[in-house]
Amino acid sequence: MVKRTRVIRCFGFLMLVLSFGILPAVAQNASAAASGQFQVPVKIENYHQAVGSWFGIATQVCAANLAPVACFNGQPPTVLFMTPTLFPDGSFNGNDSLTLAGPPFGPHTVAYGRWIPTSATEIVADYVFMMNTFPPTASPTISGARFRWSAQVISQDTMVGYVNVYFDWGIPIVWTRLAADAFPAIPNEALPLITSPAGFFKEPGECTSAATCPLIFKFTIKRVSP
Repeated sequence: MVKRTRVIRCFGFLMLVLSFGILPAVAQNASAAASGQFQVPVKIENYHQAVGSWFGIATQVCAANLAPVACFNGQPPTVLFMTPTLFPDGSFNGNDSLTLAGPPFGPHTVAYGRWIPTSATEIVADYVFMMNTFPPTASPTISGARFRWSAQVISQDTMVGYVNVYFDWGIPIVWTRLAADAFPAIPNEALPLITSPAGFFKEPGECTSAATCPLIFKFTIKRVSP
């Protein structure tokens, strides 16, 4: 009986220690997310429900004053299927059905990035992929997109959320001779891909400028499991 009591006390103490470590980190991430800066890493192994591989659909959110046929630059809204995987170490890999399509949004490379929890069920994520420049340019270029998630696991098998998509067109591919102690510099045109935008939008009407407003999607994904 004494041994069992000690085991229970030790287990309770361990849970208390873990809660002091995880909960402040999650709260810190939530505060960071509110400011649009998702930079605080936390240990997420074995406790967050977002870990796993998923499959689902995303559909573009159109401005209320636009007909669906003119959702984006006079084009119909985009619908895509997606296959993201969120790893326990915070890594994010993903792909979608546009990689099978043609310009302007496909084909493209696999998406790579990072995700962090902001609560026991909520997450944010940032990731990028590369694609061909459209329309093609005279000089060699590559283009890309930066995606941002705000999502919530609403059941063991379902996650829903929003995606903001920022495109970066025409990054020059230029060879430069380097000194022996020098390394290549990332061109200024590529900085939007490596800098997380501030803020997050769930409706086009929240944007102050249509020119700088990202594409906005809503998604539902289901867990891929045996």
